Amino acid sequence: MNATVKNMDKQQYIELLSDAPWNQVDEFYGDKDKIPATYVTKIDIDSDAWIRFSVDNFDLAQQMWEKPKEHYGAKENNIADINNQVGRNEHNSFELNYGVNGDTNNKLISLLGKDNIQRLGIQEEGILVRLIVNMPGNGVAWHHDAAGRYFTKMYPDYEGTLDDLTRLWFSAVPWSNGHVFQVGSSMLHNWSAGDVWHIPWGVPHGSINFGYNIKYTVSLTGRKIR
Repeated sequence: MNATVKNMDKQQYIELLSDAPWNQVDEFYGDKDKIPATYVTKIDIDSDAWIRFSVDNFDLAQQMWEKPKEHYGAKENNIADINNQVGRNEHNSFELNYGVNGDTNNKLISLLGKDNIQRLGIQEEGILVRLIVNMPGNGVAWHHDAAGRYFTKMYPDYEGTLDDLTRLWFSAVPWSNGHVFQVGSSMLHNWSAGDVWHIPWGVPHGSINFGYNIKYTVSLTGRKIR
């Protein structure tokens, strides 16, 4: 059963209820979805500069949506398949994703700035900054991170492991009605631009923009300071 079509007939609905693919997700994550988010710090963010970056570098944005991807492992692609089965698709999970194509990662690191990097407690080298732009009605499907693109594309010569890295999240703009981010059991909202949370590896999370303003958030991977 694939619920990516715009119209669903009764038999498709019955098949979806019978297959209940969401049970596989619950079984896979177990108690990990009960782990709360951890607030880290607040960094200084010029929201207008981040929005301007998205305009100036528009042609270098990856235009993406929920689907299996080459840099995912088998487990991550299985979750993506299930998300597609229950209706997550290009119509509700579309994003502009900056930080991989061209020199956008270096530009985003410069935009973040050394003072903020120090405040985040990560090394200055080996940072991957992903600016994710979601239009109203779109969001990031429930998933977990394994830093696949960090190891395979951005820093393939890095000899560290996942335990040597940390995943952080913050919004580049102030909170707006309808913007929600969930990490494990924590539902985040009413944030200020630059409020930073830690996303533990393997803990499921996702977001949605059911508001009327564009949502600009950042997923950052950095090397821990030993």
